[in-house]
Amino acid sequence: MKRPARLTNVSASNGDTSLAALLLEALPLNRPVYAACLAAVGPQGARIATIGCDLNDTFHIGSISKALNGLIYTEMVHAGLISPHNRLADYLPLAGTAAGEATLESCLTHTSGLPATGGATRAAARALVAVLIGGDPQPESVEALINQLRKSRVSNPGRFSYSNLAASALGHALAAANGTDYFNLVRNRLAIPLGCPRLRAQQPGQRNLPYDVKAFTVWGTEQRPWTGQGYGPAGAIRGSARDFATILSALLSNEDPYSDAFRVRFTDDTESIAAGWFVADERDRHLVWHNGYASGFGAHMVLDRENRQGAFISVVSPWPDPEIEPIAMRALNAAM
Repeated sequence: MKRPARLTNVSASNGDTSLAALLLEALPLNRPVYAACLAAVGPQGARIATIGCDLNDTFHIGSISKALNGLIYTEMVHAGLISPHNRLADYLPLAGTAAGEATLESCLTHTSGLPATGGATRAAARALVAVLIGGDPQPESVEALINQLRKSRVSNPGRFSYSNLAASALGHALAAANGTDYFNLVRNRLAIPLGCPRLRAQQPGQRNLPYDVKAFTVWGTEQRPWTGQGYGPAGAIRGSARDFATILSALLSNEDPYSDAFRVRFTDDTESIAAGWFVADERDRHLVWHNGYASGFGAHMVLDRENRQGAFISVVSPWPDPEIEPIAMRALNAAM
């Protein structure tokens, strides 16, 4: 297979020319970067740009999916469909297990005490190999995830400990409370209401669609999409620059139904957590944010709701940390 073409400082762009120039100037092109998108929203409207792909092509956002799950959670609580005090066992077959006693809110804020992932060292080793060869590092079905939850111990509940296992359980519990699966939960409670035509969670076994930007391994080989349904809620959402500009615009609107998603629900000496979002005060600005890293993709979303500014970036790069948070902050500052 021919190695994919890397972006250079003269690569062609689409969309807002000044935003594209900011993106191209700031990208760490000393590392392999194959495509990128950027959305910036401010009081005067939304701007989007892409390099190496079309404006409507979709990018994998990894763990930013957890922040979007927080929007679904908030809206469902507001609608009276769930309560923060409901337990996982109220929706998933986990009766009599330690995991089943975890509340939805504790899974949302990473304070459930559940481990980062299930399956112990064997699953961790398999995931590492999959990342290197371009496979799905967490291919578990929902049934396999439930089995991992049944076997999982709970340690130090009430303390912050980032958990993909808990986040996945929360997503499936929300879907069960809504009488559907996670794919349709995202479709019916986010993509359709917000008007995001290409926003979706990957379906089990689904190959890349024609408008999905391809990702690559460190060897330059194509990365297969992550389609494991069990861990899907922890990071399986894709969308286009247009979709994320739409989401940012909705979250910065005074009439948005998600305001409670940004209320701090847990804080300690290391983190402050809202409904799936991290919260930080920087230079007299109150920011909410989340990042996401999947094999071949890195993404970052940040909002300054007081000043009605927001930014989203996703890049195709096999590096685990493609240094994109500073680019998101530059775009945030440029959002007027």
